[in-house]
Amino acid sequence: MRDSPLYSIHDCRIHFNNSGTSLWIEALEVLPGDYLALQGPNGSGKTTLLKVLNGLLSPSSGEILFKGIPLSKNPELHRCTTYVHQAPYLFEGTVFRNIAFGLHSRRVSPSEIELRVKEALKCTGLEGFEHRNARKLSGGETYRVAIARALALQPEVLLLDEPTAQTDAESSQLIKATLKRIREDQHTTVIFATHDSDLAASLADRIVQMKIEKKV
Repeated sequence: MRDSPLYSIHDCRIHFNNSGTSLWIEALEVLPGDYLALQGPNGSGKTTLLKVLNGLLSPSSGEILFKGIPLSKNPELHRCTTYVHQAPYLFEGTVFRNIAFGLHSRRVSPSEIELRVKEALKCTGLEGFEHRNARKLSGGETYRVAIARALALQPEVLLLDEPTAQTDAESSQLIKATLKRIREDQHTTVIFATHDSDLAASLADRIVQMKIEKKV
């Protein structure tokens, strides 16, 4: 039996700057466990779409459903989805503190926090990093900590903006390995924007090619 879609998008238009440029999605469904890559030139709306799917921005017209309910009326959206920026911000202090931050705000017990942080470190290949200064990490390490922080919240949907854009070749491979582990060990739906064709080809079930549409 076919799974019900997590996201259903129908005739949706998103305006994302003052030049009349917009993103139009005629129809798109995202199923649980999907790995979906968003590709396209700068300015085609990849980041904007991720923010809309996370509820940070609202579509200009059309319909986007999450679990069959419109985004704006769905109380589950923010609990179920986590968005990782292209240049994620880490707080002062240790890697452990950064990963545990969201769990403290959700009043998770100390023992459960310890367990979830340990699992997130293992999944992202950061075992042994828990006491390191988060502000002294490389770009690739910083992004993996941001992924670990997101995973600790146990989201159903992980939204990633250019996960390998600001990393060297070695770090890019480590991030790709992290995403493969997430795919193998969890049932997380991952939607990621990327210019990295190799990342998209090797991980994505589907690649959505995006382009710029301008009003005339």
